[in-house]
Amino acid sequence: MKRVFRGALAVAVAAIFCATTFSSCTNDEEYDFAFELPGQIVTRLNETVVIPFTARNITSVSVMSKPAGWTVEDVDLVNWTITVKSPESYSDADNDVVENGNLILTGYTAAGTTTKATSYLSLSNREVDLTEEYSNSYVITQPDTRYTIDVTHKGESSQTISPANVAVLWQSAKDLVNFSSFDAASGTFTFFISHKDTDDDNDDATVSKVPDGNAVIAAYDADDNILWSWHVWVTESDPTSNAVATSAGVFMDRNLGAYRNSDGSTNTDEIFESYGLYYQWGRKDPFIRPVDYKFSNNADKTVFSATNTVKRFAYVDAEKDADAGTVEYAVAHPMSFVLGSKDNRYDWLWSTHDDNLWSDDVKSVYDPCPRGWRVPADKAFTAFDIDRIEDEAQLADIRGMYGWHIVDSATGAKLFMPGAGRRSFENGVLTNMNDYGYEHVPMPWIGYYWTCGTGMSDPATAESMFFDLNTTRAVNNRYEAAKEMYRANGMQVRCVRDDR
Repeated sequence: MKRVFRGALAVAVAAIFCATTFSSCTNDEEYDFAFELPGQIVTRLNETVVIPFTARNITSVSVMSKPAGWTVEDVDLVNWTITVKSPESYSDADNDVVENGNLILTGYTAAGTTTKATSYLSLSNREVDLTEEYSNSYVITQPDTRYTIDVTHKGESSQTISPANVAVLWQSAKDLVNFSSFDAASGTFTFFISHKDTDDDNDDATVSKVPDGNAVIAAYDADDNILWSWHVWVTESDPTSNAVATSAGVFMDRNLGAYRNSDGSTNTDEIFESYGLYYQWGRKDPFIRPVDYKFSNNADKTVFSATNTVKRFAYVDAEKDADAGTVEYAVAHPMSFVLGSKDNRYDWLWSTHDDNLWSDDVKSVYDPCPRGWRVPADKAFTAFDIDRIEDEAQLADIRGMYGWHIVDSATGAKLFMPGAGRRSFENGVLTNMNDYGYEHVPMPWIGYYWTCGTGMSDPATAESMFFDLNTTRAVNNRYEAAKEMYRANGMQVRCVRDDR
């Protein structure tokens, strides 16, 4: 069965005439060459698709590359289409057929130069439609799958936007989010998550799993201003299905943005993978982890653009720029950590405090947790204390965990909370050190976890759970279930199920 895929932008008759007669209606050095659909051309076995592309001042076209097993049947320079046929069969063991890949054309311009156009071909029928589950954050657990999300709703609210464009803002690894496309008509964004090959637990076989990572997708208006953004959280095991029931609610088994929970392991890779992302109180957008589990040089882990170039987070001073200390600025600048305003008691808002940015009464539009989950209520962690055995243990027996198990006094349920520290309200620097002299090196064993509660003694603060694993003697270990912290701090979030 033959299908024709058409993009939202039609090729004007005059432009087609100029291209098909190989004459230039403008300067010969000006040209256009691109697929109308830059990706997401999905077919089934042995199916033919006709894919249109735009060409201006392009005199000829050749196929530079195509996925193995796919057939290019025709390149039509009159109608500017290419006809492609998908493989007749496919199996995971067949190395002669590629399930997903790029079709790349070379265009030769009237000026004698070359240019390229790329479209994505997919044989995969593994698709997950999340458009009815719109939220500020999406948990992605299935590899080699195309995901579609709604990009018109602000969080889970009825407030909507109409983006002119949607694209990957940043990703924690190159090629984490691939072959993405925005459909303005439906208000959806589609992207592909590939896989990583790894050995099984017994090193007996190689298995494919989803790659670990985080990304943020941003919606833009016609002037390239960000209207809203969404967190894509890629982790191989589902944090929602492994949740832990306690008297204070059902908690995820890991921090928001973490790839797993180290659960007391002393393996440094597992410890690092259990660090989540960092959030300023009341903001929905995450900030990246440290470069390693030790917070070496207080450096950020590198993040990348959609084209795999390095991107940097900004640290802006609300005290010096009043515009930066607003909710509107925070929404429009999801990669800007807004430093605390001294005159406003180190809130990232420069002239006021907004207690409703996160709320226990109703899940707010700025809540960073996935659908069905929320930031914990104020006093949620009063039901817990540090595991008594660990609290009384010799330092040598527990120091390698970089965190604590906290125990629900009512049920005995345990949660392991990594000591992932915070980003300072003063400068955004990753701060996770106590300095009690152990081996003459400060060690990162401090944890800060936001709740949606606001400060009682200081209206500029918000409540958090705090612990400090002392490096000299257990008697100095600290646990505070409701410690007030300045709202401009960037801290971890452990989501709790939204049962309201």
